[in-house]
Amino acid sequence: MRTAKQAHPARAALTKAIESKVERMDMAGLLELAKVLKVAVPAAAKAIRGRERKPNASLAAHDSKVLQGSGIGPVVSAAEGGRLLDAITVDDESADWLESDLVGAGELVERLSISRGTLDNWRKANKVIALRKGLRNFLYPLRQFERRRPIEGLDVIASLFTSPEETWEWLVASNRMTDGKPPIDKLRDGDFSLVKSAADGAFDYA
Repeated sequence: MRTAKQAHPARAALTKAIESKVERMDMAGLLELAKVLKVAVPAAAKAIRGRERKPNASLAAHDSKVLQGSGIGPVVSAAEGGRLLDAITVDDESADWLESDLVGAGELVERLSISRGTLDNWRKANKVIALRKGLRNFLYPLRQFERRRPIEGLDVIASLFTSPEETWEWLVASNRMTDGKPPIDKLRDGDFSLVKSAADGAFDYA
């Protein structure tokens, strides 16, 4: 008798939980449950089920479409593959600054026969492009010097950019505004006004 009394609250709690679950089910779920429990379905319930919105057939067909390519194509030799890649590859001249002759401060002062103080003064005044190497050291592109001095106007151009790296990358990349040549070359030729105009418009479409 005691066992039956203890089971009664558990039975009530389980029944309540099931009822709560059933109340949240949609008509499709209720019909499926009725089928499993072999409960007779009222005609009204069947009618409601029939009026439920069906998926848009055209939309479903659209979503099921799978784009298919033409495959990997014919197999070619390594040499032929290299030739085909060369035909569609565009050289990234913006990386030319990595290939520029870069020297440290010690070597540069020897090459230019100047004092270390002079070089430091140029760097602090932004008259030269100094690419940072580590916390305290710098590398200097040799192309920015002419007759043992920085190219005239380099400091003005550098002031238009946010960093020495950005400045140098722009200076060594071919530019349609400087007759297709790297601005650094036009600057070395003394065509400062052309380079300045190109630098002023460098971010017009950024």
